[in-house]
Amino acid sequence: MKKILLPALLAISLFASDATLELTNNTLMINGSVSIPQNQNFALRGGYLYNDNTNKDDFYYVGVEAVGYNAIDNYNSKLSVSIEMDHTKNNTAVPIGIRVSNSHFGDFQYPLFASASIAYAPAILSFDDADRFTKTNIQIGLQPIDNAKVFVGYRNISFDSNYQSAFYFGVGFIF
Repeated sequence: MKKILLPALLAISLFASDATLELTNNTLMINGSVSIPQNQNFALRGGYLYNDNTNKDDFYYVGVEAVGYNAIDNYNSKLSVSIEMDHTKNNTAVPIGIRVSNSHFGDFQYPLFASASIAYAPAILSFDDADRFTKTNIQIGLQPIDNAKVFVGYRNISFDSNYQSAFYFGVGFIF
């Protein structure tokens, strides 16, 4: 685990424009995204889920995302559409996803944010042992300083049947 985690954290900190760590009792998920310099509306994304549970394999994804800023009624919102490749030892899928997020809402001392996403791959976009794939993620948190955020969330990753569902605590860094 340490052989994988340290190089992943170093790579994310060198190249990412956004990085998060999500912790549960049995898992650690590292997510990162890099905005394409020529066009800030496109980003490359990736993540790795280390699973300490002996009957669960690790999970990773890579993909591209198109982001529309202030897409919903001009309220610091983003609407994103993505395509990615998700993989475990015996399952692979190429889901299409959508994410809605809102930052800096409410009149609080620290800015609050919320995000919800869903990705789905039907049988035609699922390979190996998978017949379909879904991934959902919901987060809410606050940004106490400009370059950091803390949040809680819930994620569900499912290849045919439930692969990994969890409530988690996370921290994020914005570079």
